[in-house]
Amino acid sequence: MLKGLRKKASILSISSTASSTYSNNSTNESSYDKVLKQVHDFEIALQAMDYLLDDRTEEGTVLLQKQARIHAQSGSDQPAGIFPLALGVMEFIEATLGFEPEVMEKANKTLSEAETASLNNSKYNVKHNLATSYIYPPGTEFQVTYAESTLLNALVMLLKENNTMVEGAKALFKLRRAYQTLDTVYKKIRESEPTFNKNLAKLKKEALNNVNNISTSDLPGYKSSAASGASTPLHGSAGGSSASLASDLKLMKDLEKVYHMRKARIEGTNLGNVDVSSVNLFEGLNNGNSLISEANESLISSAATSTSNMSASVSTTDNHLHVSTVDEFIHSGVQLCFGILQVVLSLIPPAIGKVLSIVGFRGDRETGLKMLWRTAITSRNIHGELALLCLLVFYDGPVQFVDVGFQLPGHEDSKVKDVISIESMTSVSESDLKKILQNPALYTPQLLKKARKHFPHNALWLLQEGRVLAAQGQLDRATSLMQSFTDNPANIIRMQQVEALLVYDRAMFYAFQHDYDQAARDFIRLIDINSWSKGVYLYMAASCYLSKYRMIKMDLVETNDKEKDLKKYEDLANKYFELSPTYVPNHGSNATSKKQMPFDKFLLRKLRHIEARKKQYPKVAYVDLVGTSLIHELVYFWNGYNRMNEKDLNLSIKLLGYSGAPNVELSANNDTVNYAKIEESEDEAMIRYFMQSIALRSIGKVSEGLSILDSKVISKFVISDTPQFKFNKLTYSPYLYPTAVYEKAMFTWMLRTSNVAKLDVQLAVQESKNWLKKAELVGEGDYELSNRTGMRIKAAGDRLDQLGSH
Repeated sequence: MLKGLRKKASILSISSTASSTYSNNSTNESSYDKVLKQVHDFEIALQAMDYLLDDRTEEGTVLLQKQARIHAQSGSDQPAGIFPLALGVMEFIEATLGFEPEVMEKANKTLSEAETASLNNSKYNVKHNLATSYIYPPGTEFQVTYAESTLLNALVMLLKENNTMVEGAKALFKLRRAYQTLDTVYKKIRESEPTFNKNLAKLKKEALNNVNNISTSDLPGYKSSAASGASTPLHGSAGGSSASLASDLKLMKDLEKVYHMRKARIEGTNLGNVDVSSVNLFEGLNNGNSLISEANESLISSAATSTSNMSASVSTTDNHLHVSTVDEFIHSGVQLCFGILQVVLSLIPPAIGKVLSIVGFRGDRETGLKMLWRTAITSRNIHGELALLCLLVFYDGPVQFVDVGFQLPGHEDSKVKDVISIESMTSVSESDLKKILQNPALYTPQLLKKARKHFPHNALWLLQEGRVLAAQGQLDRATSLMQSFTDNPANIIRMQQVEALLVYDRAMFYAFQHDYDQAARDFIRLIDINSWSKGVYLYMAASCYLSKYRMIKMDLVETNDKEKDLKKYEDLANKYFELSPTYVPNHGSNATSKKQMPFDKFLLRKLRHIEARKKQYPKVAYVDLVGTSLIHELVYFWNGYNRMNEKDLNLSIKLLGYSGAPNVELSANNDTVNYAKIEESEDEAMIRYFMQSIALRSIGKVSEGLSILDSKVISKFVISDTPQFKFNKLTYSPYLYPTAVYEKAMFTWMLRTSNVAKLDVQLAVQESKNWLKKAELVGEGDYELSNRTGMRIKAAGDRLDQLGSH
């Protein structure tokens, strides 16, 4: 066996001399234990973060605390900088799932500590020349942990919806630091790629002849103490002392332990969710006897016994097992973080983006997405799953980061026949990535299926499946999946942020389907499980009850006692409209002193409009003072019109017509019937027509929808749409005006690309981009939801750039 180890060390030594980037990465024998201790710590941290991904955060935290305690009691001066990062990553995920201020503050604090710990550990490794990689200089791994903690910390700061300009500036400064560090390490990775691949190929080739369960890839420079002897002393024969053999054996035991930890993580057995026998993890090991067993035998005879049992299968095609834990962490960490950074920078609203680009700090969305896809496909660790989550949020999340409407004819998902299978890939080519980016909805479900198998206890992955189904227009399946999960008492959601997200998304999906009782029930439930914005939750519930009131009044639902039901839903709407502002920060009696968020300001403005009408119409009931359907306005913000089926869209058009003036286009009111009790103002009519135009487009009536948008909305504030673009700055509904011009760009694209025979992609791109530039002009300035509107415009522009380059 020791001959085999010497052979492996020799191979690695030969390959290491091929490149100056790591030719000096040789650790002194006295430091071998420290190196393996660090590698072991990295595997522990990766397992702890896996527990989080399986909704077993407490187990992950306890594991980290236990290891940190053992480390502290050892008396070693060696830092364990990976543990604070692991805890910080776990808290970051919790924070960005729920956006609760107190959770975000906690993550901010832990990640700041992780930054400091990473710097200290990097210095320690450099000082003591602890080489944990054949490729990269000592301390590189902690440059990556530093960049990761800095990046995640910056994102927490940026994602606070009520952050100040000073906080935003601090966050951008952190992003800059992370960018610089990642850029440096990424260049090292690219430079070392040929040598890395050569080294990996040799390790895989050696595996064909040597089926040991030990890999020296985790211990650069390792050579057994018997290397100078003529033969390998397995039974105390000449050629090595028992002390040196004991030292060798301890190292081999530690190497094997790390190897099996990595193998179990990659195969998904590390959390106990997958049957060990189904993946042959220890195939051929008699009764579990391996080098890490605690048999009461002499060290030498133990080694001999273990040798005869070492026939576990090693996949010669699986790159994961032949890459050291530290190199795997460096590669996947840099790819993930650089990918996130590129995408985040590409999403920053235009005004800030222009300032950043002047100093050479800009994002490349396509490059970033490719990095995230590569990480999600090839990495079986926290970085791979985080990359997948980023992709799922980007493509199918509640905020529209990518415009699926901007698609070339013939490239729609339904027309793609040669879909790549990516579930079991260990590497992915540039051409594969290009194909994946063209139709991402065909590939996220493949990775999601794998994640649900690895982490069956976490409702987060079920939530993502529901979002994917909703994005595909399968709202019934989405709500049924999510409802049946929570209805089953056997299913326990430990992470409250995940429960809140699932309940919130399900509420919105019910609203898309006009199932307002279920939607309101879920919005009200959120009061008890999430503190994002209780006022907004109650406002949404009230808006649902108002819409149900209108459906009953218009005879769009069956009822046994119409008057009784009208009174019921009027009372419910009144109750929650009255209660919602009391939870708005620094405004109501039930509120905390935290800052108001954009949607808090939005609901206060909407309620002020109703109060103004109350003075104008003092004898009209409160529910009849509302203009355009409030829930349909909210549905737009969460991309509902892109997810509804034709039946739901037609019903939306009817319900929106409830508040229309008599005998006008798309109004439900005429000389015979008039549901509205107040006169429709021009401002409210613009909101109504805007929503109806989007619904018309979604059912295929593109020309009709554009006609409504042009004549009833854009023409009301745009004076001239020639190159000398001029418009009036209206204030009644600030988000509406830039958003309407943005939607004009989408209408333009769809009309220009509808005739395949006369398709001119460059013309369609140019005309659509011209409208986006106008949307930027209309949207300049700070107003409620300006960030959301700015990101939407930016996303559309980047998508058009991508289409224009093909």
